[in-house]
Amino acid sequence: MRYRVLGALELRTGEGWVSLGPAKWRTLLAVLLCHANQTVSTERLLDELWGEDGAPQSATKLLQTYVSRLRQTLGDEAGQTLITEKQGYKAQGYRLSVEAAEFDAHRFEQLVEEGRRALDRETPETAAERLREALAMWRGAPFADVPLTPAVTAEATRLQECRLQAVDARIDADLRCGRHTAVLGELEALTAEHPFREELRGRLMLALYRSGRQADALAAYRELHRLLSDELGVEPTPPLRDLHERMLNADASLIAAPAPAADRSGPAAAARKAPRGPRQLPPASPAFTGRHGEVAVLQALMDAAGDPEAGEGGRSVVLAAIDGTGGVGKSTLAIHAAHQLADRFPDGQLYVDLYGATAGQSALDPGEVLGRFLRALGVDGSNVPSDTDEASAQFRSLVAGRKLLVILDNAASVDQVRPLIPAGPGCAAMVTSREMLTTLEGATHLHLDVLPQDQAVALLERVVGAERVRAEPAEAEEITRLCGWLPLALRIAGARLAARPAWPLRTLVTKLTDARGRLDELRFGDLAVRVSFQVSYEGFRLGRRSDDLDAVRAFRLLSVVQGHDMSLPVAAALLDLPADRTENALERLVDAQLLESRDSVRYHMHDLLRLFASEQAEQEETGAERSAALERAQSCYAATAQQAVTLLDPLRPWPRHPADGPAVPLSGRDEAEGWLKDELPNLLAAVAQAAEPAQPEAIARLGLRLARALQWFLFPRAHAQDLQTINELALETARRLGDPESEAWALDGLSAAYWLQHSYDEVRAALESALEIWRELNQREGELRTACNLADALCELGLYEEAITVQERQLALAREAGDLPAEVVGLGNLGRAHRGLGRPEDALTCFKESLEYARRTGNIHHEGFALYEIGITYMEQGRFPEGRAHMDQALPVWKRPGTYESWRGHTWSGLFPACMTLQIGPGPR
Repeated sequence: MRYRVLGALELRTGEGWVSLGPAKWRTLLAVLLCHANQTVSTERLLDELWGEDGAPQSATKLLQTYVSRLRQTLGDEAGQTLITEKQGYKAQGYRLSVEAAEFDAHRFEQLVEEGRRALDRETPETAAERLREALAMWRGAPFADVPLTPAVTAEATRLQECRLQAVDARIDADLRCGRHTAVLGELEALTAEHPFREELRGRLMLALYRSGRQADALAAYRELHRLLSDELGVEPTPPLRDLHERMLNADASLIAAPAPAADRSGPAAAARKAPRGPRQLPPASPAFTGRHGEVAVLQALMDAAGDPEAGEGGRSVVLAAIDGTGGVGKSTLAIHAAHQLADRFPDGQLYVDLYGATAGQSALDPGEVLGRFLRALGVDGSNVPSDTDEASAQFRSLVAGRKLLVILDNAASVDQVRPLIPAGPGCAAMVTSREMLTTLEGATHLHLDVLPQDQAVALLERVVGAERVRAEPAEAEEITRLCGWLPLALRIAGARLAARPAWPLRTLVTKLTDARGRLDELRFGDLAVRVSFQVSYEGFRLGRRSDDLDAVRAFRLLSVVQGHDMSLPVAAALLDLPADRTENALERLVDAQLLESRDSVRYHMHDLLRLFASEQAEQEETGAERSAALERAQSCYAATAQQAVTLLDPLRPWPRHPADGPAVPLSGRDEAEGWLKDELPNLLAAVAQAAEPAQPEAIARLGLRLARALQWFLFPRAHAQDLQTINELALETARRLGDPESEAWALDGLSAAYWLQHSYDEVRAALESALEIWRELNQREGELRTACNLADALCELGLYEEAITVQERQLALAREAGDLPAEVVGLGNLGRAHRGLGRPEDALTCFKESLEYARRTGNIHHEGFALYEIGITYMEQGRFPEGRAHMDQALPVWKRPGTYESWRGHTWSGLFPACMTLQIGPGPR
């Protein structure tokens, strides 16, 4: 292991375990370890390192220094362990790559999980061994020598809780092994430290009782009863009260039998008698992994059931409704939780698969299900009513006052479920359904999403084997990603690997990488992801309602557009439907778990569902229909992007290449910027999709227009990599279409991306190519713009004489055309070249003339540039007060809406030398 946090923070070097010196270094490493293998943004790190005091102006540079020193300590000169996540040339965050075996906290949690699995397999000796090994890794309080930042505090608290749970599980294992006396001292100390933890109190009672100390066991219960009554005004939970009652009655089974392996509710519940009623639960899945939060919710909810006395005052049956898309593991979770909770319902557990979403099966009639339940509860078949309402009433009467758990799996609708709900506060029911059963009275709803990355890998481990997965960790993570972290897909992938022990994981990664064949690969035996999706889809396709027909068409066509999600206006354009019909269709898909919507404005489709939807679109929509839908969506993106960038910079002389189709209405600058930020991942994906060689020319040209519009959003915000990507795609497309004008535009855009990366040789090459095209086309506007940019690049390269030659030709063309905005920019560039050649007076003449024209034309961008350049020129002459005065004027200009945000920092950096020299403090007075 290379990192230890279960005590003081230490890392292993060639000299052994060492501690980092300065507190800031320890804090940086600690925060990165708290988020191991995740990117932590620079902003978050600055907040963690400097806290409420606020980061100093030099904080970013200090952080870079700390990162560099940490890399040196780690021996990570190549930056492969401490990875910098960049956007352009700026560090957006840092990610510490850590394997579980290298990090004591991760290894601790692995051993604890292995111990829990051993308890589930009824091998308590193995469980105790694993849990002891895990607990032996602790050297003290987590992060003992690290300042308590928010991230460190939260992680330390979580680890302390994990340790307490591990201690509890290890004591459980020891009790199952018969080591009752050995754990007594530890239990007494833990109970004193955590007096309200009923699991520990139950284990103490059981250890005392099995050690022949019945009176002490009963006294331990009375002490807890007093504490809960005095401090919280409540009584112990039913499982602990039941254990107490059985001890009073000297129940022989408390001595004879250890706790059941599947018990998670503590030794009190574990020592219960076996349920007396029907036990219809299917076997729990041995591959069940994670879902700790969801299981905890169900356990907490079921704590309110199982106690008829608690029902006084009219409290109804406890009811949990679990919903989620096909294959997400609803049934597996319900059955797993039901097994853990079975001891709380000694009058029985009823289970039925309602076939609400099962291929080749019709949903069960509730009357038939009631007949099954009544017969299981001892009613003679001849006495089962044929009328559903009568049978439901008989069922409720029969279970009233009992402690009964009912699992209604795979429900089709609320109408199917409602007659099957038991009555009485001692009963509970869990319902699973692909639909969110929102009208089911009294239900607590639990939505199940795909697994987090770590739990997905753990599920793969359970099916394939830990050794194979840990031998290829990157491939295992890639398999989980290609499976969309969907439990059904992961189980199938794992089963395929388990059936082929000679396969490396890389083999399956290769097979799943081909998107068109991925669903074919995700089938094994009677399991198939495609079949799971088909059931939901067929329900819509065969529907008779108009919104069902709209929904099934929407499902198909949404797959046509690449992107992370889709807003309602774009979806309306895609479907060529009014907004209200579009919303109804999309919400129907959300109800059926074929689409996700977290804010009722944007809609997202799971990757595997998208592949399935694409298959259906190819089968049921013609190529022309699919292309037309894509063109409508691309038109909406292009038209809205053009509208948005125009609102952001209304004074720029925009080239007009209107895209047909409706634009999303935007009322002003703020809405325009918000739309561009929200849609940016989708807009970038749209450019990439339009650039695919197989796309029709109309779609390809929409991609060119979209790329051109995005340039004016990406460049001022220094999104260098995105800018480079879309213009490289645009350049390929323009050349494929034989469109020299678009080629020149793409070269201009590419030069801007290179500029942000300070690659001025590449800037020059791109602009010279563009300039040649503009001249061949005799397009003066393009030539003026490109010549200006080329002169600027030549200045950055120190080629001032060449810059003057290019710039003077540009100015002559601008004056000939009466293009005052182009003259504003040209004069600024000419002034920079003169200043570079040591001609400050010539430079000032150019800058002042540029400033005058900028103000005359309302060009706030170049008003700020001119003021900045004048200030810099004065300071280089030693005329600091005059330089400061112009910088003071530049700052408020840059704060106006519509200016380049990245240049505010330039103005401050230019002002700083003058402030230091004059000792007058930074910034405007």
